[in-house]
Amino acid sequence: MKFQDLKKSLGNIKHAYLIRGGDAFLRQKAVEMITAHSLSYKELNLSVFTDENADISAIVSACKSIPMMDKRRVVVVRDILVKKADDLSLLLQYLKAPLDTTVLIIVDSLDNNAYRQIEPLCELVDCSPLDIVLLGKLVATQLSSYGIKINSDALETLVKYCNYDYTRINNEVIKLGNMLNSNEVITLDIVQKNVHREVEFDVFELGKAVSVKDGAKAMEIINQLLLKKESPQVLLMMILSNFRRMFYSISSKDSNANIASRLGVKEYAIKVAREVGSKFTPAQLKRILDLGASLDFQIKSGAMNEKNALLYFVSNVSAI
Repeated sequence: MKFQDLKKSLGNIKHAYLIRGGDAFLRQKAVEMITAHSLSYKELNLSVFTDENADISAIVSACKSIPMMDKRRVVVVRDILVKKADDLSLLLQYLKAPLDTTVLIIVDSLDNNAYRQIEPLCELVDCSPLDIVLLGKLVATQLSSYGIKINSDALETLVKYCNYDYTRINNEVIKLGNMLNSNEVITLDIVQKNVHREVEFDVFELGKAVSVKDGAKAMEIINQLLLKKESPQVLLMMILSNFRRMFYSISSKDSNANIASRLGVKEYAIKVAREVGSKFTPAQLKRILDLGASLDFQIKSGAMNEKNALLYFVSNVSAI
């Protein structure tokens, strides 16, 4: 199930949950929601395993323990080191006949293939980044506690600046909530002046500028990034990664969601990659990637300064 469906499902608590997805805030929120709904006395009936080398037998032993002064006990397991399916044999055996009084919550932020064998025995909770509509509802609800509202264009910019990551969005909303007075409205200008932009946002904007041959805008973005002390070589690698994503996206007929899952990025990133990438032909994108690879080699071999390589790349791509 999707994260947004979890709350209404908690009237029927499952024996085991497997939590996955790229948003750390949502993963933590899912654990908190399940735990809060399951327990009255956390200090007596909550066991948490966070050591990557946690012993599976100790986890199973905790699952088999009887709750004290409560209807259930909760066992939370976060990203333990599992190299092969056999490592989970004891846990698999337990899940085939779990205790009715235990709720096991497994957090797998790395999408480890070894967990595939226990998937059918768990309720899967998908904590992938939310879309703009759902994020808007969460932000509006959070801001209402401060007596503050937000304009639609300000909301969209806030979400994009934070790269659709609710962990970042949450932190920025708290900052804005404490900064403004009750009954104020967050405008686009307030967001632009007070919300920190993720580097990925500027890289997206750079790709857009390059795609419409706006060399001046592209150089302006590059200079802003350099003023923030971003590494020119790292920026070049990020830009190349963006163009590589464009090439892959426009070359595939698969859905945005499937491509995003395969590449390990947000669905929005694929949507943007297809929009921007459509301004190029596959042959042009291939030449851009070849140029980037050549410049990367020249940086590593000492033949070219990394800042010069970045500027050379942007100016040449804008002219393609």
